[in-house]
Amino acid sequence: LGFAWDPWNNGKTVIRGYGGVYYARSPLLIFSSPINNFRLPPGDVSVTLPFPVAAGQPATLYDQFALIGIDLNSFGLEDLPNVTPEQIAQIAAALGLAPNPFLGANVIAIADGFENPRSYQVGGGVEHQLTEGLAIGADYTYVKAVHLERNVQANLPTASFDPADKAQRPQYLVSGAVRPIPTLRDVTIRDSSASSLYQALTLRAKFQRDWGQVNVFYVLSTNYSDDDNERDSGGTAYEDAYNFRPEYNYSNLDRRHQFTANPVFYLKYGFEVSAAIRLLSGTPFDARYGSDANRDTANTDRPYSAPGVPFLRNAFRNKPIYNVDMRVQKRFEFSENHSITVLAEFFNLFNVENITLNQGFSTVANYCAAPVTSDCGFGGKPNPNFLQIRDQNSTSKTFGQILTGNNPGAPFLMQLGVRYQF
Repeated sequence: LGFAWDPWNNGKTVIRGYGGVYYARSPLLIFSSPINNFRLPPGDVSVTLPFPVAAGQPATLYDQFALIGIDLNSFGLEDLPNVTPEQIAQIAAALGLAPNPFLGANVIAIADGFENPRSYQVGGGVEHQLTEGLAIGADYTYVKAVHLERNVQANLPTASFDPADKAQRPQYLVSGAVRPIPTLRDVTIRDSSASSLYQALTLRAKFQRDWGQVNVFYVLSTNYSDDDNERDSGGTAYEDAYNFRPEYNYSNLDRRHQFTANPVFYLKYGFEVSAAIRLLSGTPFDARYGSDANRDTANTDRPYSAPGVPFLRNAFRNKPIYNVDMRVQKRFEFSENHSITVLAEFFNLFNVENITLNQGFSTVANYCAAPVTSDCGFGGKPNPNFLQIRDQNSTSKTFGQILTGNNPGAPFLMQLGVRYQF
């Protein structure tokens, strides 16, 4: 439902509004693994060897393969044995375990009651012509999305707590813990429990004359979510499978400030100069603990700000991006139907480095320096290179130099071209 209203009936001001409920499809990628599992042999089930056994039993991969007559020393790296489900069952039986060909398997399934995403959207705005050729406007957008997909590790035992742990972090696969389905390992359930909320205020202006035009936009926005797993075929991103409250924070896509401008100027002698200006504040950045501290097989743990209180997801910010591109061109007309345009394009005109932090680069993502203690976040030694572009570790050989594991921005580029139109 939408409307447009000219309150003074003079063609210079318009007030618009809209609202609606929108249904989206789920990407087929998230269904491929679960559907592929339900056949023989299953197409996306993995088994981790060696099997965990009691003390005194064959515990290494070599010893467990030897139980069924496979000597790994007799194979080269280029022709390792292709173990069948039947041989896995034989190894399990030889260890006194249930002769199950999928013993210790990692499986993926779709949750009961899975629903496609849905969003509730409302918005409105006003646009006004101040003078001839100059118009300004403001718009507000609200989008609440529900039933977003999330990967959940479902086969975890009840959490336990170590009295000596200063952070009082829940621990799952500790010694002696039994999974709810003990014959399986990781059971990933793809459910639709995630949600998001986007709000934005957009200010814009358009100035137009015979000698050129300028469009300017500024967006002040927030984008919250508790999972950003769209189109991800696997993996978990949360701190604790039984506590999603710290996950609801800034989305991976959130940018607080965005400024764009697109000026075009028509100069003498047929020259045209245009530019694209984009100034973006940094996207969120998630602090890391650096290891699987809660022993749930997912290395996405965060530091704790106090005993029992984990950091919020995406609690920090990446570096901003400033980019200015420009084009200069001149057109030569030879006849009514023939012309040649000579152009020069400049990308990242001011050669701004635009280096951004790499979430997968432990040197800048880990909050604490090694050795990391359990009280990382409120008592552990901070990592001097956390959120840094240059090495801040005074004892490092690369002190003061750029950390090469981050993401470099595109350098200044120029290209020349000729376009013939006929």
